[in-house]
Amino acid sequence: MRKLLSISIPAMMVVFIGLPNTQAQTVFSEAGATAADVTDTVDGFRTALGTLNPFEPTDFPSGRRQINWDAAPDAVSAPNPFAGNFFNFSSSPRARGIEFSTPGTGFQLSATEASGVGEYFANINSQYGQVFDAFSPERLFTPLSSNVTEVSFFSPSDQTTPALTNGFGVIFSDVDFADTTSIELFDINDASLGVYFAENYAVNGIENPNQHFSFLGVAYDDPIISSALITTGTDALGGLEDLSAGVDLVVMDDIIFGEPQAVPEPSSTAALLLGLLAAVRRRRRS
Repeated sequence: MRKLLSISIPAMMVVFIGLPNTQAQTVFSEAGATAADVTDTVDGFRTALGTLNPFEPTDFPSGRRQINWDAAPDAVSAPNPFAGNFFNFSSSPRARGIEFSTPGTGFQLSATEASGVGEYFANINSQYGQVFDAFSPERLFTPLSSNVTEVSFFSPSDQTTPALTNGFGVIFSDVDFADTTSIELFDINDASLGVYFAENYAVNGIENPNQHFSFLGVAYDDPIISSALITTGTDALGGLEDLSAGVDLVVMDDIIFGEPQAVPEPSSTAALLLGLLAAVRRRRRS
């Protein structure tokens, strides 16, 4: 999916590019029938990243931030669109230092039961109310017209300054097959740090068809993650889930990540390179 540009880099940039990252990573992964079945692994990942920081436009030296979607108002939930930069904002409680984009038509949060719209994206397809469930009730998150979400990090105190994080994790709802849902992480040079697949939930080798959970998180000792690419299932939401035909529909709940650490302002030459890397990302999304 990524298409790298062919560029000429001056010799003076070698120090900036650096060598391939060799930091060891710790992977946290578990699948289960209920939210309680994966909570211990989720909590282990949270502990590895550190204390939950206030959702303020302040840069903290360590700790973590997270999104559970549930406090979002009906105005930004189904059937209304959800802005990808909603949590890259200059005031509390939306100051999280994270932004989402997709090659699809945007994003949507599921509605609450009280709204009357239909829980768990039943507004898109009535089947989904029985397919998905929420880890932290009751909203879920999905791209529209695509099953791909790109994640970028920014300084919580300055929403235009790129940032790095030391860990990233997602709780998924209804991963039925072992090879359909993944997170790929990238460093500041847009080099892949690896592709990690979420576990599916099965009993005696048989996929459980509905309303179960998978958690996948990757943590490093230092902040080296610049962006992430999430693939949820085999298809975008819209049609029926049909496991016999290989159609595995997956959505997201809680997203947990290390406190974003601002990238130091580069020199003019390095800034040129970062601009070219940004062009690579734009081409990737298109």
